[in-house]
Parts: sequence; C-alpha cells; structure tokens
Amino acid sequence: MIDLLITNGFVLTLDSHGTVYQRAAVAVDKGRIVALGPDSVQPARRVIDARGNVVMPGFVNAHMHETLTRGLNEDLPLAEWLERICFPIDRAYTPEILRASALMNQLEMIRAGITTFVDIYRYPAVAAEVALRSGLRGVFTPQIIEIPPGVGETLESNRAFVEEWNGRCSRIVVGYGPHAPYTCSDFLYIDVTRRARETNLRVHTHLSETTFEVQRFLREKGSTPPQWLDRLGVLGPWLWVAHGVHLSDEDIDLLAQREVAVVYNPTSNMKLASGVAPVTKMLERGVTVALGTDSNLSNNNLDMFEEMRAGATLQKLVTGDAAVLSCETMLRMATIWGARALGMEKEIGSLEVGKQADIIIVSLESPHLWPALTGDVRNVAEHLVYSANAADVQTTIVEGQILMENRHVLTLDEGEVRVAVECAVRELLERAGVVEYLRTRTTREQGK
Repeated sequence: MIDLLITNGFVLTLDSHGTVYQRAAVAVDKGRIVALGPDSVQPARRVIDARGNVVMPGFVNAHMHETLTRGLNEDLPLAEWLERICFPIDRAYTPEILRASALMNQLEMIRAGITTFVDIYRYPAVAAEVALRSGLRGVFTPQIIEIPPGVGETLESNRAFVEEWNGRCSRIVVGYGPHAPYTCSDFLYIDVTRRARETNLRVHTHLSETTFEVQRFLREKGSTPPQWLDRLGVLGPWLWVAHGVHLSDEDIDLLAQREVAVVYNPTSNMKLASGVAPVTKMLERGVTVALGTDSNLSNNNLDMFEEMRAGATLQKLVTGDAAVLSCETMLRMATIWGARALGMEKEIGSLEVGKQADIIIVSLESPHLWPALTGDVRNVAEHLVYSANAADVQTTIVEGQILMENRHVLTLDEGEVRVAVECAVRELLERAGVVEYLRTRTTREQGK
C-alpha cells in the first residue's frame, strides 16, 4: 500500500514530451512519484480526489526575498526606495522579526502553490528553521552586502550558515548570495565562487538590473557587469542570476556560453521602472530562463500565476509579436526551467516517475476559469497562464507531505502567523527609525 494517491486529475506533467493525461492518477510513496497515468490507481493510505481539476508540478519561485514591510515602500524612485526605507529597515532586522517575516512569506507561498523558493535575504538559519516547520523546499543564499555595511549578511555569516545547514535536510538547499556587483567587491565574488565550486554548491546574485548599474561599470571598469564577472571567473553553471534587464547581445551570448541561468521578474522590473528583460533573445540563444516574484516590497505578492501573465504579456508588448512566450513556455519557466536554473531538474519541476512528489492541485471550478475544456480541444494551459490566480490552488504537496488541502494550511497556524507579523512590523519600523518619514509621506500623499 502506497502513501498517497491523487485520482481523477487532469494531469499536466510538464515533462520533456509535454505529456498530458485527461483523467489520471498520480501515485506517491516515500515522498516520490511511483506511477502516473490512467492506469495508476492502486491501494493507498490516503486518497485525494482531484475531481477533474489540474494536477501539476508545484511552482519554483527562483528569486525572492522573505521581507516583511509590504505596502510601505511604494511609488518611489529606486535610489530613494533603497536609501530612505529599504536599507534602514534591512539594518533593523533581528532574528525574531525575520522569523515572523519568514512565517508570513512561507504561508503565502503554500497558499499560492509554490513548493520551492529561493530566498536571498537575512538570517537564513531562522528562515530555514521556519521551512522545516512549513514543509516547503527552500533554497537559501544569504544576501551578502558589503556596501553599505550592516544592511545584509557577511561572507562569514554566509559561510557559517553553509557549514551548519549543508546536508541537514533534503528540503533545505544552501548556497552563496552576493547581492550585486555594485555592492560586493571583486574579492568577495572570487572567494564565494571558489568556495561554491569546492563544495559543489551554487551562487545566486542580482545582475544588470538597472541602467545605473550598467553605466557605472562601463564608466569605471570599461565593461558590462556580466563581462566583468566573467573576467573574475565567476560566470559558470554554478551561477544563476536575477533580473538581467539590461543585457547586450554580447552579454546574452556570454551567459549562454557559460551556462548561466537568468530569473525573469517582470512585475518587480515594471514597478521599479527598471526596464524589460530581453527574454525572447535569451531563449533564442539558449539561456535557461526561470521565473521569480522578487520580494513583496516590489511585487507586492507571491503569485506565480500573475507573474506568468505579466511576463508573457509584457514581452508581447515590447516585441510587437503576440506569438512570443506561449502558455507552455511560461508554465515551463515557472516549473521545470526554474528547477534547471537551480540544478535540481532531476528531482523537481515536472511530474515524472522517480521525482520528488512536489505537486499542486489547481481548481477549474470558478467562473473565471470557464469554459474549461479538457478533451480533444483544450484550454487548460491557457487558463493557468491568463486567467488563474493563487486562490485557485486547492492543495499543495511537497515530498509527498500535504501542506494544504482544500485551501486549509496544515503546517502553519494562520492566526498565529498574523499576530506575529503585526507585532514584528511595529518593532521593525521603530528600530529602523522610518516611522516619521512614512508618516510624512502618507500625510503628503493624502493632501494631494
């Protein structure tokens, strides 16, 4: 008798063949998929009837920060956004405040069908402890910031976290997280790259997000940020980068040659007026492109359905080609290509026998998803990209453990998390000394 059987599902595998099963089962035992298809029904300790709804791989959110102060950083130029609010708040975090933030973010991700997330932020050990409780698969690359000091992690704290947590739990993956080439030294990039390669770990960083960053490097170094990191020996398959908004054709070719994956964050890039990443060019030249929400400061939610929709429509607009970034492409970007960016495609990202059972069930029962066609003519992938939202996720499963069923989260207490968040945000704003600034901004905006 197996551990879990999901029956009567429209199974969207997102495997390399694009296999779809109209009415099928997914069998799970000891955390892995042991069978799937129309003939996979077998005795199980637990049975979930999908009722014709979509059964698919959980989303891989390949770039985010577990931040707390959603809704307080709005409508500002990036420089003021960072210097007046973000950096003071980043300095003011404590482990206990970060715990509340991680609880909030991970609760939201469970409810949104995100089964794997990449967190590049503060106090990674605390956030990893929360992941042990929530049941999510977390990839933690502590955000090292040298300039300005005190707003991020350090090389020493990143190294200590890696030593403590590497191999501790199958769901917790560790790596190195230098923030960006303009906040970290050349020495730091060289050092973390060496450490990562020696220990078979990976490195995550922000790259070419703004024109300011690129222009500064051209002025001071005579090269673009990707070209400079390549001279340092940083580019390689051990690295994946966030944003890549301002990449030249030469940069894109270089990333493709070095097998560096890029995470597309369309909502964040629009909100911060950073620009539009050349995603279609990257895909044409063989760059792996994943999808990420970025933080709740610059999005403001962790909804991968919204990110797929924004990502597809934005590229159609800027290219003038309505055919670019098909629905299947966006779904792969949010699942199996995200897994590939993390070097985890053999374990997660698609529904295949032998892979980890990271599975979500998405309801097709609401009017905004009608008509739902699943026969010879079908529109399920189209609905997932252009019509669905996080609230349509009914069930979230990681390594065969049910984290949410019928919208009821089983691993975290929502009431407890809300109280923790409300207490923590008040303390954080006071510690950061930004209350008067925020109050003045609010008064000024209300007076307009």
